[in-house]
Amino acid sequence: MKKISKIALATIITSTISANAGVILDAEVGAGVWNSSPSGTIHYGDNGSNIDLENDLGLESNSNTYLYAYFEHFIPLIPNARVEQQKLKISGTSKPITSLTFNGNKYETKINTDLDLTQNDFTVYWGIPGINLFTAGILDVNFGINLKQFQGHIQLDETLTDTSDKVDLDFFVPMGYLAAVVDVPILPIKFNANYKTISYKDSALRDIMAKVSLELPLPIPLIDFSIDVGYKKQTLSISKDLSDNLNTDIKFEGPFVGLNAKF
Repeated sequence: MKKISKIALATIITSTISANAGVILDAEVGAGVWNSSPSGTIHYGDNGSNIDLENDLGLESNSNTYLYAYFEHFIPLIPNARVEQQKLKISGTSKPITSLTFNGNKYETKINTDLDLTQNDFTVYWGIPGINLFTAGILDVNFGINLKQFQGHIQLDETLTDTSDKVDLDFFVPMGYLAAVVDVPILPIKFNANYKTISYKDSALRDIMAKVSLELPLPIPLIDFSIDVGYKKQTLSISKDLSDNLNTDIKFEGPFVGLNAKF
C-alpha cells in the first residue's frame, strides 16, 4: 500500500507541475540590430585634447547586434533574471589634417579609430506587487539591480607614422533598473521600456530603451513570436577622478529592430 501511495502521489505532483508550467514560469529570448550614432568627446592623459568622436575622429553611425533572455516566476522574494549582450563597435577615419593629443602622443595627419564598447548586462529584478492584478494584466512594473560589464577598447592609429595608442575599456558598473510593460487589451501589441542608471560625483551612466512589440500570427504551439521596433540611448560620462586619466562625455543613440520568442 505504501508503494502504491507513493506512486500515486508522484503521478499527481508530476501532472500538476506539467499542467501549470506555463503559469509559474515565463521565458523570452530575443535578438536584433541597433543602428547607433555616436557623439560627444573623450580626453585621455594630463595634456590630452578634447577629442570629438564625429568631427575629429570621423566616427559615424553603425549597426550592431544584440541578444537578450529573461526568466520570470511567481515565487515571492526570489528575483527574476535577465541577461543581455550589446555589441557596440564603431570605426572611422579622420579628416586629412588633424592636430590633437591623446595619451601624450601628438596626431597631426589622418587617424584610423577603432572604438569597442561591447556590453554584457546581468539583472535581477522583482515585480511591484499588485499592479498586474489591479490592472487586469495590462500593466507590469519591475525594479531591480543591474551589473553592466564593458569589454572593449579605443585605439588610435596614425596612417603616415607609427604613432598608435590603445586604451582598454574593461570594467563593471552596478546600476539601478526600472522597467514597465503595457499589454494593450484585444490588440496584439505591447509597449516596453526600461531605464538603467547610476551617478557618482561627476560621473554618470544612463541606458534607456523603449519599444513596441507586435505579435506575429505564427501557428506554432506554446511559442509566441513578436517583432520589435524601438529606440535606444546610452550616455557615458566619466571623470578623471574615477578612471586612469580618461574623461568621457559621449552618447550613442538610434533605432533598433528585432525578433523575440516567448515560451
